[in-house]
Amino acid sequence: MKPLRPLLLALLCTAPLLAHAAPLDVTPDTLMERANLLRDARERPWDPNTGRLGNLRHVHIIANDCTVRVVSGAENRLFLGRGAAFQVDDTTYGADRLGGNRPRLYDVKISAAQGASAVPRVGADNASVCFTLQLATAHELLLRGDNLKMLFDRVDLPALRISLNPSHGVKLWFHGVRLGLLSVSSNASVVAGGTGQVQWLQLASAQSSTALLFHDMDARHARVSTTTTRARFSIRIGADTDAGYYQPASAPGQIALEYPIWIDGPVSALKVPAGRVNPMPLTSALRDETRALQLDVMGPAGPRPALPAPDPGSPPPPGAQAASGEPVSPRQRVSDVLQPLLPSGVTLGKIDLWKDGAALEGRAPDDATVRQWVQALQRSGEVRNPQVAWVRREADQVAYRVLVTFLCAAPGDRSVCLAAPGSAYTAQQVEDALRPVLGNDVTLTRLALHDGKLVELEGRGSEAEARAALERVRQQVPWLEASSSGIGQGTFSARLRMVCAAPPRATPGICAAPDQRR
Repeated sequence: MKPLRPLLLALLCTAPLLAHAAPLDVTPDTLMERANLLRDARERPWDPNTGRLGNLRHVHIIANDCTVRVVSGAENRLFLGRGAAFQVDDTTYGADRLGGNRPRLYDVKISAAQGASAVPRVGADNASVCFTLQLATAHELLLRGDNLKMLFDRVDLPALRISLNPSHGVKLWFHGVRLGLLSVSSNASVVAGGTGQVQWLQLASAQSSTALLFHDMDARHARVSTTTTRARFSIRIGADTDAGYYQPASAPGQIALEYPIWIDGPVSALKVPAGRVNPMPLTSALRDETRALQLDVMGPAGPRPALPAPDPGSPPPPGAQAASGEPVSPRQRVSDVLQPLLPSGVTLGKIDLWKDGAALEGRAPDDATVRQWVQALQRSGEVRNPQVAWVRREADQVAYRVLVTFLCAAPGDRSVCLAAPGSAYTAQQVEDALRPVLGNDVTLTRLALHDGKLVELEGRGSEAEARAALERVRQQVPWLEASSSGIGQGTFSARLRMVCAAPPRATPGICAAPDQRR
C-alpha cells in the first residue's frame, strides 16, 4: 500500500493542473478535429479484397434495391450479406495517396460486382442485408441508390456526415446511435429518422420530397436549413436543446407555410435568425410515420450479426465521448496552456486556429477583465501581439474575441524563439547566435540589446558581403524580424526585433522546444 503522506503530496501537486484542464465548448469543428486525430493516430490494415478498408475517410455507396447496415467498431471493414457481391474501389486522389507524415487516407466507392469474393459474409440466411459496413474512422458518407435502405445500428462515433445524391425511395433509420455530430444533407427523395443521442444535429435539404424526421432523437444542438419549399423536418427540443432553423429566402405571408417543421417540445423555443418558417407541434401522424419507417428498415435487416474479432493490437472503438489516452487536439493544447492564465471570472470556450495564430473566445465579467486577460497573455511568453477584436454585452457578462499570434507555425510545432538559459535574453546570447550566420566575410563591431526586444548591430564589410550577411540573417534566423538596415562606405548597420521577449520555458507550452542548433 502506498504511504499516505506521499499520496497526499501527489494529490496536492496535481490538483492545480486538474483544476485548469477545462474542455473547450463542443462544436462541429472540434468534433471533426477529434475524428481526424483519431483516424490519423495509427495505421489500419488496407486489403479491400478481404474487406479491410484502412484509414477510411470518405465512403461513396451505390446500391439499388438494397438494405445496408452500418455499425461502429475498432476497424473499418466490409462484410457481405448472403446475396450479391460488392466491390471496393480506391477513389483517393492527389497528395492524400502519398500519406506523408501521417497514415495514408482512403476514400472508397462500394458498388455491386459480379463473381466470387473473398470478403467475409455475415448475417442470417433470411436477412436481406446486402452488406454490413463497420466504421472506425470514416466520417463522410455519400449515398446513392433507388429504394436504398440504410440502418445505422447503434453507431458510436465522434462525427458522421451523410450526403444523399439524387435517388428515389431512400429510407434511413438511426437506431440507438451515440454521435458527437450527425449531419444529414439531402438532395434525394428520402425519409429519415431515428433514436439515440447526439451533441450536434444538422439537417439540410435541397429537395422538396425530403422528410428528415428526428423528433425521437435527443440533441444538445439542432440546426435545420433548406433551399427549397415543402421539405419536411421534425426535431425534439428538450430543456437543454439549442435549436434553430435557417431559411435564407424571405418568405412573407403564405410562402412561409411552405417551410414546415414539427417540434416535440416548446414551439416558441425554435430560433429563426433569417426568413420565416412554419413551426408546429408534433402530430400523432408523424409519430406513426416514423414507427412505420423503423419497421420498414429494421425488419428486413434482421438481428445484428456477430462480426469477427478485430485484428490483434487494434485500438478500442472511437466513441462519441472522448476517452483518456486519445490524442490531444491542437485547440485543446492551446486551452490547457492558457487556462491557468485566466483572470477570475473569465472563461475560454472556443479557439479558432489559423497559421501562426488563433482567435480566443469566451466570457468575462466586464471589459476591464478582458483587458486583464490580454495583459496576462502578453506576459505569458506563450503568444505575442494579443489584441481585442471585439467585446459584446450579453446579459450580466460580456463575450469577447481576442486575437493572438503563436511563437510557432502551429500548436505542437517547434518554437521559433532563440533557445537560451535564463529568464531574459542577454546581448551576448544574441551575439553568439548571430556570429555564425553573419559569417567570416564581415566583421561585427557592435551589438546592443535594448529592453530584451530591440537588437542593434553594426559591422564592417563590402556592400556585397554585407548584403549577403543580412540576407542570411533574414532567411536563417526565425527569432529575429528585420526593422531597418543601412549599407555603405564599407560599413553596415541593422535594427531588428526579437520575436520572443524572453527565452522559452523548459516545459513545452503551446509550442514545442526550439531547435537547439539555432
